[in-house]
This record gives sequence, structure tokens and C-alpha cells, in this order.
Amino acid sequence: MALAAAYPHGALLLASPLRVLCQLWELLPQGGFWRAVCRSAGSIIGGFLLACLLAVLLAVLAENRKWLGELLAPAVAAAKTVPAASFIILALVWLDARTLPLFISGLMVFPPVYLNVLEGLRQRDPRLQEMARLFRVPFLRRLLGLDLPQVLPYFRASASLALGLCWKAGAAAEVIGLPPGTIGERLYMAKVYLQTPDLFAWTIVIVALSVLFERLFLALTDALAGLLRRAPGGRAVRPRSGVPPTVIHAEGLSKSYGGRTVLKDLSFTAGPGITCVMAPSGAGKTTLLRLLTGLEPPEGGVITPAPAQCRWAAVFQEDRLLEDLTAAGNLRFALGAALDGSAAALLADLGLDLEDPRPVRLWSGGMRRRLALARALLAPSGALALDEPFTGLDGALRARCMALIRQAAERKPVLLVTHDPADARGLPLVRLDG
Repeated sequence: MALAAAYPHGALLLASPLRVLCQLWELLPQGGFWRAVCRSAGSIIGGFLLACLLAVLLAVLAENRKWLGELLAPAVAAAKTVPAASFIILALVWLDARTLPLFISGLMVFPPVYLNVLEGLRQRDPRLQEMARLFRVPFLRRLLGLDLPQVLPYFRASASLALGLCWKAGAAAEVIGLPPGTIGERLYMAKVYLQTPDLFAWTIVIVALSVLFERLFLALTDALAGLLRRAPGGRAVRPRSGVPPTVIHAEGLSKSYGGRTVLKDLSFTAGPGITCVMAPSGAGKTTLLRLLTGLEPPEGGVITPAPAQCRWAAVFQEDRLLEDLTAAGNLRFALGAALDGSAAALLADLGLDLEDPRPVRLWSGGMRRRLALARALLAPSGALALDEPFTGLDGALRARCMALIRQAAERKPVLLVTHDPADARGLPLVRLDG
């Protein structure tokens, strides 16, 4: 660049780096420079933020209303593939030059953000969604503790891409539309009058603004992700005293999948105490618990009280823990912000430490299983559904967990799915046909 500028008349085509820096230094104290920067940055950043807000809102609606996603698909595909210059020229027919950069930058931002957020929503773990629904986690806590942490990485990736696009498209819109007092107008005038140092100086300004805003926005996004790793709080839900014991009664339950009958005309009654559910693998044990807890509707039969009228807590076949949270964070997510001494005492009985600072993804399988059991035992509930709660536990830990389950069963019915006949010895059984 410096060698080219050294040739006769070369500075008209390519200014030296030193000359560009000098020109930029001369621009910095000028009021017109800062007005142009503020106007252009305001339009482009405004377009970016508005497009992000609209994209996230429509992605949420499209995920819940499939017809809306199908309706938006052609428009999003067009916005993603049609060149920005074509949109700029078309938009000049309807829009004022001052609003053109805001519209064009937003138009370029919308497709990647919308598509990525929509994909993030579709990739949410349905098992964690079921866990939150069964433990009746309030909407705001579920949003902050479960949905946003899963979707935010998709949003961050799309924002990183869109930030570069919006500055390029916004600057191009200003060069073509020539709104007064903007960076685009200065670029155009520098090109017309062959003021090459000005041209490069304003280009450096655009690049610097783009990099600065990108780093600031992504840093804020990362900070939000860090905050979300702490379990969002809420008022702790306490079990009410004096609630009469619940009795679960099922009459004629039936369920099939893909034409294969899993449960057929099953009836039983389970009052306070442990009722074991035993059957070969694939005979419908987990399906029965899903019907009782309301995670799936039966095809036939009646459950009394209805799942919506009986508060259940459960240990699922999988642990269904929030991997990036600690033990305390997982309990706060399911139960509320306040954890009293009973939580620490129960975890100590299970050989766990409520104050362990490690995220549960670093725990062993047995520790995770015991934490899932503790969550179910601590949750306010009228009945417990335990699906193979002793998986991965040795004999001593298994006996301790069984003792705690028996204590809970003194006040509520406990449906215990197990393959071990020793667990069912002396207990009422619900047998399923294999």
C-alpha cells in the first residue's frame, strides 16, 4: 500500500497508511465526524436490535404455531438469498433515505437470528421440559433456568454472524441512499472527489465500530449466560400441613404405541405406603408412571384423583438434572429459592454435600442418581413415582435410599418400579403382563 502510494499520482488511488492515519486524526476533533458516527451507528445498531427482538418473538411463536413457521418460511428464504443491493433499491421506492439503513440492516439480521433461535427452541431437551412440568416449576423460573440456557448458544452464534452483516448492509444502504450527515454520505463524497485518505479513514471507522459493538454485545450475551448458570430463584413451595392422605385409584387403564398394546384394562389401588410395579422390560412400567403423573394421556380408563389434581414428584429413568448447575442449583430450580436445613440433612443422609461447588456433570452416576431421588423426596407432593431409583447404587446406599423412601411412604403413596424381587418383598404389587 505504501509503495503504491509512492508512485506519481498513486495517492489518488491508494493512500499510504501514514496519510490515512493522519486524516483520521484530523477527523476526530470535528463535530461533524461524531454526528455522522452517532447517526450511522444509531440506525445500524437500532436495526440490529429491533430485528433481534422481532426474530426471537416470531421464532417463539413459530415454534408453538406450526402454521406461522410455514407462512414465514418463503419470506425468510427470500431475505436470506436476495442481494442486499436489490433490497436497497427496492426499499428506496417506499422509504425515506434516513430510515433506509435501519430497515436494511434489520432485514439482513432477521433471517440468521430467526432461523437459529427457532432451531434452538426445537433442540430443547424434552426430558428436562417434562421434569419441569411435573415438578410444576413456575414459568419465569423455567424460562430463566431451562429455556434460555439451552437457546442462548444458538442466539449467540447467529448474532456473531449478523453483526458483521448489519454493518456491511447498513453502510451500503447509506452510500446508495445518501442520508445526510452519515458515514455513508462521507464515503460517497470521498469517492466522488477522489479523497482517498478520507475513504480509507471512514472505512476504518466502520470496521472499528463493527468490531467494538460486536465484542460488547457478545460480552453482554456471555455475561447473561453466566448469570443463567446460577439457578433462578423464586419463592420456595412448602408442603401444606394437615393434607389428608392421597389414595391413587386406576380403573381400566389402556395404552398402545404404533398399534402395539402396552397396557390393557389395568386396575389397582395404591394408598399411603410403597406399591411395587414389577414386570419384564418393555411391559409398560414406565408407561404406567407416565399415565399416572399426567405426562401422557391414557387411551382408556380413569385415574382418580386426576393427574392435574394430584401433585406428583418423580425419579425418572434418567436423572434429568441441569448439567451446568450444582446440587443446590438443581434443587432450587425444582423446589424454589429457599432451601432449609432439611435439604442439607437429606443430602447428607444420602452421602452428598449440598454445598458442593461442582456442576453435576462432574459427578458420578451414583451421586447423580441420589440427587435425583433427593429432589423427589424434598418436593411438595401428594404421591411419588420412582422409576428404578436404585440404578448404579451399591448395597449400602441402596438400603439407605430404601429407608428414606419408606419414611416418605408413611405420608403418601409411592409407586416404585423395580426389577429386584428383594425390593418388593412384603409389599403390595402391581404386576403387568409382558
